[in-house]
Amino acid sequence: KVYSQLLTSPFKKDPSTLTVALQMFAKHGIEQSIKVFHTIEEPNLILWSCIIGLCAKNGRPHKGVELFDQMIANNITPNEITYINILSAISNLGPTALEKGKQIHQHITQHKLDSNVIVLNSLIQMYTKCGEPNKSIELYDQMIANNIGPTALEKGKQIHQHTQLTHSNVQQMW
Repeated sequence: KVYSQLLTSPFKKDPSTLTVALQMFAKHGIEQSIKVFHTIEEPNLILWSCIIGLCAKNGRPHKGVELFDQMIANNITPNEITYINILSAISNLGPTALEKGKQIHQHITQHKLDSNVIVLNSLIQMYTKCGEPNKSIELYDQMIANNIGPTALEKGKQIHQHTQLTHSNVQQMW
């Protein structure tokens, strides 16, 4: 009923209103948000990023990856938020999604977002959760070289306590 009223209101094309609507529907089940998203004519980057993030946070990471691929196919260029959300979805999928994570990392590098601290933290988390702690260390080194904080690697250490991370910077940190 709420969405029906939204469709007849002047806010039906307002990305902020639609983003709030998607988030509201996600509280009652991500499937409802996905269904609403598919009714939006020409969703913009904000809406794509929102639905990908909602899928990642609400137990549908595979759908988040699928939507990301659709967004790319629709020639919509991701931004930092989009990459953070898709990396979250990939992280939730774990080692089976490592190759997709590597592809996303290439996209990030091509779009020159690989020095963004939040994107780097998301990449570190993704590589750690996908079973590549050495790649996490490599990215950590980039962060240290650029004076950027290592928050995701600290979290990754908690996930892979059994893994020996022997890099000197990591040893000094812990």
